[in-house]
Amino acid sequence: MIFLFVMIVSCNNNKTNLKLQSQLEELYMAHNFLMVENILTGIEKPLSSDLKYMADSLMDYIDRYRTEYPLTESDLLKILKERGIDASPTLVEQWEKKKQLDYLVMDGEKRYFKNAAYNLVLLNDSLASVAGSTSLNDDHLGAFCVSHISDVINMSSIERMGEVVCPENFLLNFSLRIHPGKVTPGSPVSVWMPFGVKDFSRQSEVRLLRSSVPDFSLSSEKCAHQSVFMTRDADEDGAAEFSVSSLVTSKAQYFSPERLLQSRFVELPDSVIPFAKERGPHLVFSNRIKELADSLTDEGMRPFEMVRRFYYWIDENIPWARAVEYGLIPNISKYTLENMHGDCGMQTMLFMSMCRYKGIPARWQSGWMLHPGNVNLHDWCEVWYEGVGWVPVDVSFKLQKSKDKRIREFYISGIDAYRFIVNKDFGREFCPPKSWPRSEPWDFQRGEAEWEKGNLYFDDWSYDMEVTYAGRL
Repeated sequence: MIFLFVMIVSCNNNKTNLKLQSQLEELYMAHNFLMVENILTGIEKPLSSDLKYMADSLMDYIDRYRTEYPLTESDLLKILKERGIDASPTLVEQWEKKKQLDYLVMDGEKRYFKNAAYNLVLLNDSLASVAGSTSLNDDHLGAFCVSHISDVINMSSIERMGEVVCPENFLLNFSLRIHPGKVTPGSPVSVWMPFGVKDFSRQSEVRLLRSSVPDFSLSSEKCAHQSVFMTRDADEDGAAEFSVSSLVTSKAQYFSPERLLQSRFVELPDSVIPFAKERGPHLVFSNRIKELADSLTDEGMRPFEMVRRFYYWIDENIPWARAVEYGLIPNISKYTLENMHGDCGMQTMLFMSMCRYKGIPARWQSGWMLHPGNVNLHDWCEVWYEGVGWVPVDVSFKLQKSKDKRIREFYISGIDAYRFIVNKDFGREFCPPKSWPRSEPWDFQRGEAEWEKGNLYFDDWSYDMEVTYAGRL
């Protein structure tokens, strides 16, 4: 993925640098990171500005890989034993073949994803019972959602389908702290802090109450990623802390499946057409995507029937699991389908790919989930229907545990009021833009940070999300 950023450089257009660039690319893509480091260390200094940017970016991404895949097999076995699971190299190999253990061969040595043991317990039913693991729908979040959904459906009018209901007020405090020693004391540090989308019916009230840095700027409403941008000098120990407080009103929305079933395929409005097309590298109509979507649909099916089929298939076949940082995944939809598991964003990308392939417009939406006791980063999407407009879909919230079909299928055509919408799309430019590659090149929920000498990755800083529930209006 690094070459999405570095291949744009010219390397002074001479043959020597072009050959060097090609060599570095080949080694990097083969995950021969030590050789890349040795070559970069041996290059005669000083480097041209383009080559320096390339070298810094390569080293940045190599560090990201090592952060995400730190575990040896012995490390993995030790972690599993601590969770009450006696494993062996033979069992590890079996789990790998079942795609239940995520690993990567780097510099000739197999390294496991930092959350490999956690995911294994989630993905292997027999191990889940040993470790006492339960899914989100089995704990209090499931019960909370079913109760809230019942209120939303009861307050939603068939005549005014899609009206926003059940408004909830939230006071959001977000802080980001650069760790000591990560930058030179006194150096300027810039951050992009997540902020709420304003021009949206389900999130019409967004107010910034306080900023730790008086001189800040808010993204234009046209920007796909909404942020509070600020800069301050690092402290004497190289640390720097930033914080913002905002008040947000979020509302639920529900669309009757019976009404959506009436929507047919029509010629799309110009504003919607881009959301029914491929968008590389993650929304690509590969042969596997086509074959899967075609196998789940029949000729003459209406859009909502297809959406429902796709939702049910992902619910049954793609369990939730923690994800490798998206910046290290060349194609998220492909990765999800190959590994048959993924987090909310990966499930959503796969769902959107199938919808778009079938000519159904689908667009990204993400931010935070604000459910009591389950505040977290979260991704979902919206699907467009003729005569209706955009309808929210949250495939990772799954089918709810209820005998009432409207409640069980709620997230196929509705969404709860416990959301903080930060992004209207994925992988777009920041406002103002970053000078260095983003830590998360596609999504934006935790914030971003950089200083004059480069990007500050997630392990260079920490963040905190604090939610105060102010109740309904």
